[in-house]
Amino acid sequence: MRTIFPTNTFPKDMHQYLLGTITPRPIAFISTINNEGTNNLAPFSYFNAISSNPPILVFSVNRKPDGSKKDTLLNIENTGECVVNMVNSGIANQMVLSSVSYDSNVDEFAKSGLTPVKSETINAFGVKEAYVRFECELDRVIHFGDFGGASSLVICNVKCIQIADKVFDDNGKIDPVKLDNIGRLGRAYYLKMTKGNVFTIPHIKTKTPLGFDSLPKSITNSKFLTGNLISKIAGLEKLPLKEEVEEYKSLLDKFDTEIVQQIAAAEINNNQIYEAAKLLMVVEYFAKEK
Repeated sequence: MRTIFPTNTFPKDMHQYLLGTITPRPIAFISTINNEGTNNLAPFSYFNAISSNPPILVFSVNRKPDGSKKDTLLNIENTGECVVNMVNSGIANQMVLSSVSYDSNVDEFAKSGLTPVKSETINAFGVKEAYVRFECELDRVIHFGDFGGASSLVICNVKCIQIADKVFDDNGKIDPVKLDNIGRLGRAYYLKMTKGNVFTIPHIKTKTPLGFDSLPKSITNSKFLTGNLISKIAGLEKLPLKEEVEEYKSLLDKFDTEIVQQIAAAEINNNQIYEAAKLLMVVEYFAKEK
């Protein structure tokens, strides 16, 4: 492992370590309006939701090298509002185009070719091409310094959410692939949401799962079971009893314990968790008798 301490690392290097390792990050494409009525657009990937009730979003804005505030931060402090637009792959390059440091009197909707759309609750315009828009009012700003590169954390209360109909599935749930949010990685890398990238992990419904520490060593030490596979067995509330696995005892006459564990691993991958647990407990209960 490479050990890195902020105290002896250049800020620009620390910036890349953070951007390159905390991934993927959602992108807050922030639209604001200044006191003269000029639209501003800028992307920020230090961003997330921190509360649902009440709905609150946060993002941070770094200062310019000379310590002055960027237009986004100035506009939010002056007007108390912004729109957080989510970035789909269809507007990714336009998002990057808007990230250039233009003069404050430049309309960045015009520069990026994106379309301003009126909001329901605030004066700032949203991005029409975005599939999701959060209309927000400023709650507070927390400054972490006034020097070059210092961050200011912007905390926003969500007043209204606009979501495109096209991102919902037939059950009225948001489909992550149709949503098409891109993720920010380090340097010039981004992540596109595709069907092949999305997988599911069923929530553990057991109130008191076994956990790793309650499993026998024959399971936790198996070279054929990864931590991810064992986690599914550890999510059970109980292990099969000896009498439940008698029917599988004959497997040990045909196969050695390693083969049985490999079969169990395949069963876990097929989401047959309790059946896999039976196979693993056959090894635990009866292998020593052979």
